Amino acid sequence: MKRILLINPWIEDVSAYDYWLKPLGLLYISSALKHLGIEPVVIDCLDRYDLELVSFGAGQGDRHFGTGKFLEEEIAKPRSISSIPRKFKRFGFPEGILRKKLRESGSVDGVFVTSMMTYWHYGVSDTIRVIREEKPGIPVLLGGVYATLLPDHARQYSGADFVCPGTGMKPLEKALAYLGIDSTLQIDWFEDLDPDYSVYDSLRYAVVITSLGCPFRCTYCASNSLWKGFHSRDSVKTADYIQFLVEKKYLSDLVFFDDAILVGNGFRELMHEVDNRRIRARFHLPNGVHARFLDMETAGLMFENNFKTIKIGLETVDPTLQNTTGGKVSSRDFYQAIQNLYEAGFTSREVSAYIMVNLPGQSEKDVLNSLEVCEELGVNPSVNEFTPIPGTMQWRDLVDRGMFSEEIDPLLLDNSILPHWWEGGFSLKTVQRLKEAAWALRRKLNGE
Repeated sequence: MKRILLINPWIEDVSAYDYWLKPLGLLYISSALKHLGIEPVVIDCLDRYDLELVSFGAGQGDRHFGTGKFLEEEIAKPRSISSIPRKFKRFGFPEGILRKKLRESGSVDGVFVTSMMTYWHYGVSDTIRVIREEKPGIPVLLGGVYATLLPDHARQYSGADFVCPGTGMKPLEKALAYLGIDSTLQIDWFEDLDPDYSVYDSLRYAVVITSLGCPFRCTYCASNSLWKGFHSRDSVKTADYIQFLVEKKYLSDLVFFDDAILVGNGFRELMHEVDNRRIRARFHLPNGVHARFLDMETAGLMFENNFKTIKIGLETVDPTLQNTTGGKVSSRDFYQAIQNLYEAGFTSREVSAYIMVNLPGQSEKDVLNSLEVCEELGVNPSVNEFTPIPGTMQWRDLVDRGMFSEEIDPLLLDNSILPHWWEGGFSLKTVQRLKEAAWALRRKLNGE
């Protein structure tokens, strides 16, 4: 039998936190390989509950429903940030653990590495370096978000033998063809496969998705660069899998990572299924749901099904910015969504709103106005510094305006590294002041 090693690489950055990070695409690939009669072997370098990490204090950083701190180690800075007074760190397995797992994985026909944020590419190349040292002569292939948004950069710098851009099963088909293995998958992968959580010895939460893509085209979002169109999965199949995770895997926390989960009727149908089956778990929506679709029925179903985390994408209360960045939300939509949630029984402890900071063209007053709206409605603000994502309309506009080159090290686009000096952009002091205002409001709303 053919064997493929699947690896979720380290994160290398100045900061990182496990907000329910699971390599969902890699777990779908694992299920697809099994369907094809190929044995997958999975190493998740970001698994905080791996049994070999007990001696390192694994799980001791738990905070919020399974989220928590990664193990971290300070490492040498890349040249591009050598003058920046921040520590650069590797998050995830200690290197010795990764090497041990690679040696114990046995003979494999290829190694597939996934990738997430483009500015985490140093973690990808560093992981591939170790793979090559422990598995000399074995082909290493790279897929995932970074490989899809910046394929040329990945080909030049990742160290992989072959880069497989794309989403869904396209990268798998390319990868297996490169290895000379038949890749004919005679099924609809999204309808007929579930992410393969059997690869984890100790599992505290699971991430699931009910849909692919998003019908909106927000200027700062990469969803349309990754997925073409919008597709919802059959709600009964998703409910079956949720029931399996709760009753057979004994999980208490289930996290939805859809880009547009409330679009269409799929989510409501799923919630009716979950309610009718009396599936009891804690559910989380951390990905910024669309306020305009959060009607009273949806809010009631979410309350009945025990949602503990609901993040709404407000981004800005400036009507002009709302329209020019994609028109996905209006202040009226937001007010109505919050009213529906609170009438259903939720409080500020479950509900928060994403607010963008340093969006090109944004004023400091706009952020303060957004915080005032949150205070008026009793909603916890969650401030996000704008990061230009390669391939998005906002990124292209900034390149065309000469703010930075397409050849820039993606690490420098990480808002944790540097503020972005757009025309009229915020200073470091302004960003910090706005963050402190948001923290003060959260403490006030939560009675701290």
